[in-house]
Amino acid sequence: MAVNTENISLANDTLARRRQRNSATLIHRQKEVFDLVPQIEEMGYEITSLGAKYTMATLAKNADKAAEIKAEMAMLKQKQQDMLVENGFAADYLEPIYTCRECEDKGFVNGRICTCLRQEIIKQRQNSLTALSPAPKTTFDDFSLEYYSDKTDEYGDNPREIMGNILNYCKKYAEKFSRSRKSVLMLGSSGLGKTHLSCAIADECLKKGFVVMYASSQSLFEQIEQNKHNAHHILNDIINCDLFILDDLGTEYLTFYGQSILYNIINTRMINNSPCIYTSNIIHEKEFLRKYGEKITSRLMGSCDTLVFAGKDIRPQL
Repeated sequence: MAVNTENISLANDTLARRRQRNSATLIHRQKEVFDLVPQIEEMGYEITSLGAKYTMATLAKNADKAAEIKAEMAMLKQKQQDMLVENGFAADYLEPIYTCRECEDKGFVNGRICTCLRQEIIKQRQNSLTALSPAPKTTFDDFSLEYYSDKTDEYGDNPREIMGNILNYCKKYAEKFSRSRKSVLMLGSSGLGKTHLSCAIADECLKKGFVVMYASSQSLFEQIEQNKHNAHHILNDIINCDLFILDDLGTEYLTFYGQSILYNIINTRMINNSPCIYTSNIIHEKEFLRKYGEKITSRLMGSCDTLVFAGKDIRPQL
């Protein structure tokens, strides 16, 4: 997993805040219980004292004494739990609180990175890119076909039927998503729902734990041009994520450097069989050729399922 030190530092900060929050909650619980039932606090002191004696007996290799102390500790612990239940608390109410029990919120288990820390680093990777152009929060549930005409147009197309098929395709794409899914190229005029459906797919994939990166093309390449010294971090995140969404392709201003970055993204993810979703207001292949040249256009067209959106701009109806 490609990460930078800032991602790791921010992830560790999150785990530190979890430990602080859980510790504060436990202290509050202890005060709540001890004020009501002082005997439970006294038992806690006794258990702690026995714990020290158990350690000494173990170090002295006095197995019989250690076993005797351990049994006494277990008896006191059970008595303490029974008293908690009798007073309306859960038996484990005074146990240490961990968001992740596997690593006890330390981030590592037996010297290896824990799943919880790995997931937090992934979130920071996502934030580092989506901060450039935050993804709209959309779902399939708030996508309505009612905005599309159900009348056949002069070309013999029924916009509502076409969009219904596209909606079903996108739902199935999200439902069966994997890192080996084919890329998608969404084409059509402005205001037909390309961004909505691409981000609805992202929403479903995120729920399943996939790493999804979103960027509007204009914002992404502006940031890359302004921060060339840091562009490799952004590029690594894009290349290594599970799904990359590049929205509004064609609205960006590309220098020769920017064009080389775009080619690198498209070509590398294509070679790695890593899925992308591209959206664009460009409809005809000759327009792609004019703007991006043959190398980028052939890879876009050849590696993607193409969805051509139909209808008229629905935004005035919203």
